[in-house]
Amino acid sequence: MNLFQPRLGEPHHHAYVVDDIGTTVKGLVEGLGAGPFFLVERVPLENVLSRGEPAEFVHNSAFGVCGGGAIELIEPISLEPARVEERFAAPRRRIHHVAYVLAPAEVAAVRSSLDERGLPEYLSSQLGEVEATLHDGSAVLGHDIEIHVDCEGLRTFSGW
Repeated sequence: MNLFQPRLGEPHHHAYVVDDIGTTVKGLVEGLGAGPFFLVERVPLENVLSRGEPAEFVHNSAFGVCGGGAIELIEPISLEPARVEERFAAPRRRIHHVAYVLAPAEVAAVRSSLDERGLPEYLSSQLGEVEATLHDGSAVLGHDIEIHVDCEGLRTFSGW
């Protein structure tokens, strides 16, 4: 089975779930020369849903560069329902997801394909015009996949 048909392309960023962003950033800067980072406290997401039902994904995120690639550090604060909370559970400091940005015309087919191939969507959200879904890839990859719809807001934000 070829999981990545249609193709996802190159990763946009790798995200890690952590207990404490400050401690993790300090370790990455001192140990790997990572940075700079910028912090978004209580990321102001809108339209947060889990399989069509209202959900909660309250978290802080730090965005930066490590080893030439973009990374995101996620510090969960409040997660609902249980299926969302489960995807961010311990062990922490670990990779959580690999994110991809796709053209709007490709997104529905890729999301559907992931669901059909055993990587079900468990969370969707918006941040302004930036739309994202998270898919449970734990059984296949050991981490999740995030799909973003390409848009000007994301390209501007990704300029970090």
